[in-house]
Amino acid sequence: MGRLTLWFLLGLTLIAVSNNVGLANADAGPSESECRPYIEKAINELKTDGVTGKDGSGELQADQPRGDDDDDDDGGIDEKETVEITDVDSTEDAKSVNDLDGDGIPDDQDDDIDGDGIPNDEDDDIDGDGIPNDKDDDIDGDGIPNEDDDDIDGDGIPNTEDDDIDGDGIPNDKDDDIDGDGIPNEEDDDIDGDGIPNDKDDDLDGDGIPNDEDADIDGDGVVNEKDNDIDGDGIPNAEDNDLDGDGLPNEKDEDLDGDGLVNHEDGDLDGDGLPNDKDEDLDGDGKVNHEDEDIDGDGTLNHEDSDIDGDGVHNDEDHDVDGDGLSNSEEPQSMDIDGDGVPNNVDDDIDGDNKVNEKDDDMDGDGILNEHDNDMDGDGIPNDHDDSRETVDDDDEEEEVKKRSKREVDAAPVGEIEAPPSPAEEFPAEEEKEEEAAEAEPEAAVEEEPVKEEELEVEAEAEPEPEAEAQPAVAVEQQEEAVEVEQKPVEEAVEPEPEASGEAAEEPQAEETAVAAEDAIDADDEDTKPEDELLWEGAVPQNRRSRQHITELLLLDEEFNAREKATDNVAEIILRDIKKIYENAIKPLETLYKYRDLSNRHFGDPEIFSKPLILFMGPWSGGKSSILNYLTDNEYTPNSLRTGAEPSPAYFNILMWGNETEVLDGTQLAADYTFSGLQKFGQGLEERLRGLKLKNKLLEKVNIVEIPGILEVRKQVSRVFPFNDACQWFIDRADIIFLVYDPAKLDVGPETEAILDQLKGREYQTRIILNKADTVKPEELLRVQGALIWNISPLMSSAQPPLMYTTSLWTHPYQEGAPARLLLAQERAFLRDLRTAIDKRIEHKIASARRFAVRVRNHAKMVDCYLNTYYNHKTLFGNKKRIADDIIDHPQNYHIYEGLSTLTNISRYDLPDPDVYRDFFRLNPLYEFKKLSETCTYFRGCPITKLDLAIAYELPELAGKYKKMSEAALASIEAQAQTQAQAQPSNVQAEPRKTS
Repeated sequence: MGRLTLWFLLGLTLIAVSNNVGLANADAGPSESECRPYIEKAINELKTDGVTGKDGSGELQADQPRGDDDDDDDGGIDEKETVEITDVDSTEDAKSVNDLDGDGIPDDQDDDIDGDGIPNDEDDDIDGDGIPNDKDDDIDGDGIPNEDDDDIDGDGIPNTEDDDIDGDGIPNDKDDDIDGDGIPNEEDDDIDGDGIPNDKDDDLDGDGIPNDEDADIDGDGVVNEKDNDIDGDGIPNAEDNDLDGDGLPNEKDEDLDGDGLVNHEDGDLDGDGLPNDKDEDLDGDGKVNHEDEDIDGDGTLNHEDSDIDGDGVHNDEDHDVDGDGLSNSEEPQSMDIDGDGVPNNVDDDIDGDNKVNEKDDDMDGDGILNEHDNDMDGDGIPNDHDDSRETVDDDDEEEEVKKRSKREVDAAPVGEIEAPPSPAEEFPAEEEKEEEAAEAEPEAAVEEEPVKEEELEVEAEAEPEPEAEAQPAVAVEQQEEAVEVEQKPVEEAVEPEPEASGEAAEEPQAEETAVAAEDAIDADDEDTKPEDELLWEGAVPQNRRSRQHITELLLLDEEFNAREKATDNVAEIILRDIKKIYENAIKPLETLYKYRDLSNRHFGDPEIFSKPLILFMGPWSGGKSSILNYLTDNEYTPNSLRTGAEPSPAYFNILMWGNETEVLDGTQLAADYTFSGLQKFGQGLEERLRGLKLKNKLLEKVNIVEIPGILEVRKQVSRVFPFNDACQWFIDRADIIFLVYDPAKLDVGPETEAILDQLKGREYQTRIILNKADTVKPEELLRVQGALIWNISPLMSSAQPPLMYTTSLWTHPYQEGAPARLLLAQERAFLRDLRTAIDKRIEHKIASARRFAVRVRNHAKMVDCYLNTYYNHKTLFGNKKRIADDIIDHPQNYHIYEGLSTLTNISRYDLPDPDVYRDFFRLNPLYEFKKLSETCTYFRGCPITKLDLAIAYELPELAGKYKKMSEAALASIEAQAQTQAQAQPSNVQAEPRKTS
């Protein structure tokens, strides 16, 4: 039935309404039941009006279901079939208006909206209107266009919460056409079909998560940091001018990757999952940083950009200008501080701050002005030892710039060379001098080798003409420059200029420059500080050996640090237990019998909670300072320990961790918590202490001490402090001790013998290093090792020879013919041994506490033995002082030592000499002490019993407790790591290694 029939029926309805009064009063007329079929027929025709033939005839197409399924052909619809009409008087038969197929199930709950037997998620035409879903503007047939429909597929789930927006059975993150409009996502201007173009859509994939918080902006199932096309526009990130698809070009976008973090605060600028300091393509434009003219992708070229790496820190204040993770002072590894692709040695603007080096107060951009910077050009070589640095006062720079200019002109066509600023604008004073020099000698330039016109232009713009250098005016200028450079060697200043054409200019220049250099040296002498004795003086080797194995073998990498932190809490618990045992069991007897007056071997909080101590000892010039510099990566730096063939200053050098490099004197060290016990040795020792704080990973875990080199002399020289007692203080606190020897100095004298005698009881922690072994011929090396063992072993009170490492510990290459494989293997064994000592620091603390407890117990029993002897020989009217003095002066007459060894399990060799007790009792009268039996109380018990229990049980049990707790902590860390690994996607991309 067509539109005419529809309008005819509606007209009849209107006529009936207009005659309502008459019909109401009449006895005969159409009843409600008679009118209802016509009304329902009209409304059903209205709903099915859109499903007509293309010819407009109003007939249903052959492939469409009929709206009238009854068999009576009367044009009416039975009441049970009319589901769209809601009548107040007949609610049982009426159906909901949102039930397209009339099955009594609302569309938003109906798995088959059109009732064709095909589930919606498999139906190409969900609403059964004959239009395929991908071409249907209203997929679910609810009368609301898709772009305005909050539930496109009509499944009752809002689009923002629907995992399948278009209802095609394919999850959004795997659906190439999320909104089901027939346009692939990568070509679709409105991916989620919400009517908002992608470049203006705050929720690109329609998942209800704003783009700046969405880990998968385009909803393709690949997280942004691993997605090669973050915004899903079909253009790879490296070629996409709008990386996050927000409508802003990358160079104008303050949030390049659309993660909600502004660029200068974003640790991953391009959103590729690599931190900026490890990302070789910072802005994700497909160009590696050192070849990228705009590293941070802000539209400003590097040489014009005040913030090259886009981290929000101005280049002048940025210690990592190019954002590659290497500070400007460490950039010798890449030799390109500003990351502009031009190596530092040929870069006119090293730090990329748009100031030429000659006019830059901070050439390398490390925040230290040139006049105070020990490494002006940031190449890692201090100025005094840098033969190739580029400074304004370096005469060789002119030749280098000239050659470089010629190379650039020859390499590139004339048309491609960009003309630099006019010399008159950039260097006005030098231009005037250049013109004066040209007028003075017009023929000088003719004698030079002819060059191209373009080369002459570049040379003129780069620097003054070499002919002008021979003029007196330029000589005076060079003299002034020489005065400004305080540390310039005299020979370099006196050396004449090879291109000067007049001898008259050379003589005054050489004389005046030499005088200026002498004045500069005098000024250096006046400014010399005590800390300068730590400065190194030596040449940097050409091919230095790698130090990578040190980090690996000492386990200083971040991965192991995480495991190590897990055991730190356990270690803290054990250390507090040690302190508790000390306070309860050891300290009472230590105080009661005044053990501190007997021995310098103390025990307290500094000894319990301090870091592991690594001790280096040995004769002078054995290489101890070189080893310390090597281990801490402090070689060839302004603060490296002094090394050389001559004896180093007799200082106790202590290396500690610090946020900044700092040199400490003895007063500062004595005030430090760890080394406060050194104050008892007097001011003489404090003057011999030197400390150096370094920001080094090894020093975060240990303190390293170098004892002054032993210089054997025939006549013993008295010192202003007890040298051997000070050495003993460090030996008692050391976790591992290294005796360093030079193959050329194997003799053992009285000084060395005294030091070796102090190692008694610590042989298991003592190692020997035969350093500089590459200087010995391989066939002689075994003989040298044997001689050293024979010299030292008899003096160490041990039946077993000490462990020895034969190697050469510095970065100098091994000498030719040296057994390199053997030396390197021995070095690696040394590093593993060092790491083992660090790992066993808790065991060493427990052992130290037990040793101290044994000494206190032995001392208490020794005093008790003296007291018992005294009371056994004291008479009623006898002189107690005379009797006590006789016992103290002649203990052998009373068999005190023999009796103590017999009655107890204390060895005679563990007891101090009688002379020590003679001095002790003169300070503390014997009869003023209590016997051990008198120290016991009913409630507290006997102190000696508590001490015996601590020695025999409590302290040894702590070692087992620490082992169990550590294993549990490590197991917990490994379980967490496995859980995180399983949670992460399997296709984790390997992190690219930074190449130097």
